[in-house]
Amino acid sequence: MALISFFCAKGAPGTTSTAMLAAALWPRPTLLVDADPVGGDLLMRLPTEAGLALTQRPGLLTLLPLARHGLAPGVVLDHSQVVQGGQRVLVGLDSPEQAEASAALWPILGRSFRELPGTDVVLDLGQLSVRSSQMPLAERSDILIGVIRPTPASVLHMRQRLTALTRTLATLGPDAPLVGLVAIADVQQQGEASSALATVLTDVPDVHHLGMVAHEPRAERMFHGDLLVRPERTMLVRSGRTLVEKVRSLVEGAAPEPADRAGADASDTRAGSADTQAGQVEQPDGDEPRTRRDLKRKKWRVQR
Repeated sequence: MALISFFCAKGAPGTTSTAMLAAALWPRPTLLVDADPVGGDLLMRLPTEAGLALTQRPGLLTLLPLARHGLAPGVVLDHSQVVQGGQRVLVGLDSPEQAEASAALWPILGRSFRELPGTDVVLDLGQLSVRSSQMPLAERSDILIGVIRPTPASVLHMRQRLTALTRTLATLGPDAPLVGLVAIADVQQQGEASSALATVLTDVPDVHHLGMVAHEPRAERMFHGDLLVRPERTMLVRSGRTLVEKVRSLVEGAAPEPADRAGADASDTRAGSADTQAGQVEQPDGDEPRTRRDLKRKKWRVQR
């Protein structure tokens, strides 16, 4: 199955939200994994199906000790939790110290993610460098996606980081993951986002151009359990669909989208034509929710 990883170079450009969006829109069942070594925040963002807070256990904290003896297929899912909408989530560790103490187990976990039956895995790696404890997960990925904002600092740090990462990953030969780059920006910043991507990719030409995902804080509130009746109409979801289409094409070996489409990604109406199988956003069917219970069920419908 596919292993898709998101990372940033510095700061908080929207890596977690983008990973959540990709997991929700991916056309097959997914497991969203919080692998941020400094301590993830999925635990604080997502409510369970019952509307309660997620807990530290089960999660990576309970799974990693088992990795010392190897992990049988499917064991990973036993340590996940289900959040509102049906998305499976593997809660991350609590601190950098826990991540460093478990560094030797990340390669085992990476193999288990790749072999997870019937489920693709989306990883939030947080800030990644060649010396990061979660680098074995990046190396096992099918595609490693950097996330930037259209600011000089974000562009500079990502350009330096991608230069080092691609040099290190090249030593893996044909087993090296694909590398891509996506910009998170307001719809009004399409030009800035396109320029930011071009600036980075000029120095690291082997990295795939994945365009832009719309920054839409109001729509992102659905990832906190807030009501969003028609998420498929938001620019966040529409641009997220385009990102997923591009990533899926690369992972499955199909021809990728031309790079010069970046400026139109956030308003790409083709994103609304994707099919509506499990795990995707509910498409308009003319039936408005009639009761409070129906409204509640429409929360975070971009997930399973």
